[in-house]
Amino acid sequence: MSNLLDQAKTILTIAKDTAKKSVTAGFGVYGTIFDQASKSSDKATQFFESLVERGAQVESNLKEQTSAIFAKKITLESVETKFQSITSRFTGDQDSALSELESKIDQLTVLISELNTAPKKVTKAKVTAEA
Repeated sequence: MSNLLDQAKTILTIAKDTAKKSVTAGFGVYGTIFDQASKSSDKATQFFESLVERGAQVESNLKEQTSAIFAKKITLESVETKFQSITSRFTGDQDSALSELESKIDQLTVLISELNTAPKKVTKAKVTAEA
């Protein structure tokens, strides 16, 4: 019976050791996951901080550009001036050329209408002797 009792004690000791190792392995898994999460968190924090630094570098330039845009005052006069400038590029000296062409067309129209009219009958004048 002592042999059976020794075997039971051995099995109990092995079971306790296995349970203890299993719990310890679970703690190891937890520790590893925690370390990896901390590393990821550190990387995310570093990335965010680098974005903040870069944003601070760009901020002054961006403010300058936007203030320059908003500083420009757009008035009706400035829009009209710009419009005239653009249209003069397209029309330029063409306005005078168009006027000249229109007057020539008017002259041709008059000449054509004169040609289309029926010729007047030519009648011989009676010669009277008045002497």
